[in-house]
Amino acid sequence: MSETVLLKSTNGYSIATVGELSAFEGKAFVKDIMGTTAIELSFGSLAPHESVPFFHHHQQNEEVYVILSGKGTFTLNGQEEEVTPGCIVRVAPEVSRNTLCTGDTPLVYICIQGKANSLEQYTMTDGVVEQ
Repeated sequence: MSETVLLKSTNGYSIATVGELSAFEGKAFVKDIMGTTAIELSFGSLAPHESVPFFHHHQQNEEVYVILSGKGTFTLNGQEEEVTPGCIVRVAPEVSRNTLCTGDTPLVYICIQGKANSLEQYTMTDGVVEQ
């Protein structure tokens, strides 16, 4: 299992590492190490032919998965969807989900969770250009 390491936390920002992503193994929740307050971000890896050991859904949070390497299948409300590196998958809270690595190399991904329908501002409306 890969280790998430907090490198610095001061004055309103934190820096951490999960190490080399191509060698990442297991699951790491960034909230636990950095104390995020608006989103949950995790890194995950499934070994060849391994799946998440349960189906689940969420009460409030939608998820966005970014596939970094490997190939797999997301089962979403009973529908199988193939994923490969570069795929981005958005899943609404109520959708039943599970993930399976279908390849001979690990399926490595980033998962971002946020409360559904809570995005009020984003880069172009929230950012303030400083001079």
